[in-house]
Amino acid sequence: MNIAVGMIIFNGNYVLKECLESIYPYASQILISEGPVKYWQEQGYTTSTDGTNDILDNFPDPDNKIKIVHGQFDEKDDQCNAYMQYLNDDADYIWNIDCDEIFKSEDIEKLIEILKKERPTSVGFKSCSFYGGFHDSMGGFEENVEFMRIRKVYPGSYWATHRPPTIAHKMRLDAWSEKHLDHNTLYNNYRIKMYHYSYVFPDQVYQKINYYKTKISKDNAIDNYFDEVYLPWVLNQNRNLIEQKYLGVHEFKPQYRGECYTKPFTDTHPDAIIKNMTELMSKFDSQLEKYLCTNT
Repeated sequence: MNIAVGMIIFNGNYVLKECLESIYPYASQILISEGPVKYWQEQGYTTSTDGTNDILDNFPDPDNKIKIVHGQFDEKDDQCNAYMQYLNDDADYIWNIDCDEIFKSEDIEKLIEILKKERPTSVGFKSCSFYGGFHDSMGGFEENVEFMRIRKVYPGSYWATHRPPTIAHKMRLDAWSEKHLDHNTLYNNYRIKMYHYSYVFPDQVYQKINYYKTKISKDNAIDNYFDEVYLPWVLNQNRNLIEQKYLGVHEFKPQYRGECYTKPFTDTHPDAIIKNMTELMSKFDSQLEKYLCTNT
């Protein structure tokens, strides 16, 4: 079973090292496209500036699995396809993973056995999406949505779209019949989920919201989200009032996504996070201090 991991990244130095540590032992290839799409190019960027490239360049690769493509891209569809040209012909699956998504080793091992046995052509995950640190996650809308991440591939397969993640193939007589393993089945039957560190760090949320508000969500996103929701929530300023006003904390306006309240995280983090928690908390604190100084 050959599982190639594909990643697109730009200024993603949050849990990137931990992400790579968690997937490296199980991937046959790790294909990475690094660089800005047009939105960030218009801000003057030509490559990551936050230490992302240092991590990519220095990550241990004793088995020569990692291929990095640096570039500037029209959009994320193009960025995904920039690494697909290096996909080995013997790859069975492409696992599209974001640099803030981490899986437990035991879950990856269970998943590999499921792929061998059930031979799905696509797999979706339930997300445990952390908010404002490492102790709380988002329920409701964020917990119920399916994150499509794994697709069957053949020689010549390519990304038709990044949103939603859709793989297209050349005409093949030996193509498998379509069979989807959905996020609820995967979690309810096997307790496998994705640990998503997507709303943790202040810089991460600030940049994400600016991009989404400008290019993706636009009128669907809460105005002044970072200063009205994220930052006061992190500082524990009227959390209940904030969540009551917006039916939770997701950046989409409530009428577009329903409830998305936070809840305490009672599970355990993946080993890669636990091992580096002191370093990660220091990173969080230093970023938060920067915004506090800016607002005083």
